[in-house]
Amino acid sequence: MRSEDETVFCCRVCAGAEKSATYEAREMMYGLRTQFHYAQCAECGSLCLTDPPTDYSQYYSGEYYSFKQVQGDAREIILNFLRPTRDAAYFGNAGWWGRFLARHFEERSLLSVSKLKVAREARILDAGCGSGQLLHRMSAFGFTNLSGVDPFLAHDIMNGNGVTIRKAYLEEVTDGEYDLVMFHHSLEHVVDPRRTLRSAGRLLASRGKCMVRLPVMGRAWELYGTNWVQLDPPRHTWIPTEKAMTLLAESAGLRVEHVEYDSTAFQFWGSELREKDIPLIRGGVHGLRELRFAGKMKKFRSSAEALNLAGCGDQAAFLLSRQ
Repeated sequence: MRSEDETVFCCRVCAGAEKSATYEAREMMYGLRTQFHYAQCAECGSLCLTDPPTDYSQYYSGEYYSFKQVQGDAREIILNFLRPTRDAAYFGNAGWWGRFLARHFEERSLLSVSKLKVAREARILDAGCGSGQLLHRMSAFGFTNLSGVDPFLAHDIMNGNGVTIRKAYLEEVTDGEYDLVMFHHSLEHVVDPRRTLRSAGRLLASRGKCMVRLPVMGRAWELYGTNWVQLDPPRHTWIPTEKAMTLLAESAGLRVEHVEYDSTAFQFWGSELREKDIPLIRGGVHGLRELRFAGKMKKFRSSAEALNLAGCGDQAAFLLSRQ
């Protein structure tokens, strides 16, 4: 069995064959603590997982956030009550209370869609949509042509509200054209991002757009190293720099029109949980209380905003179009 250093390296982003460094990181979302290895590309600076597991099923269990069913505890009941008012503010349909909620309890995925000003009848495909929570919420605000795909679903989902969600890879979608294909923190999970982006480009209408939101190498990586919460082995198989995303888009026949950094306080409190050896899901709630993050959250939020303005946040939204 070859060691990690003997493994032939090929960057998933730019196809570079030289690595500048290697890193060992543990699975800490569930607290499995399995060791995985990443190599950093010497050409584009991206991180690439070099030893992905042969079976990913245990790393996408029912506890995974995009598949998890809403729980009926008091907190979720309150959140479910407030979400429609908050969400309405993103589409200009709420008063001061909705604007207050939107400002203080942001939902970055829905906010990013609202900024695109797409028509309610636009043909929209969400790749890696999980159980389709975002699509269902968009449906509630009048979007009428919504589809999603996710290969890790147990089965297709049809909820009777016009939203169609299929258990499939994006590459398997062959029907129709879309005005918007979007990836909300899903593209970093695929093994071959160039192939997946090419599939997205193939599905775009002549003036269609592709939005990719994903983690990027930023200040949080410099601060926390392999305890950076967005490294998330082995689910995140690659994490690019902004330069690398431009190269990747071009190799897929697309171009970057706009970049907006949208990192949050999560880059700090999530990473500090890992530094304390506390799993994000199974120990996260307890960990937040234990580490008394309530007094730090304001600082974490302001730091995230400053990093976004400086282009150093740990996640970004890339708007792409055909070349």
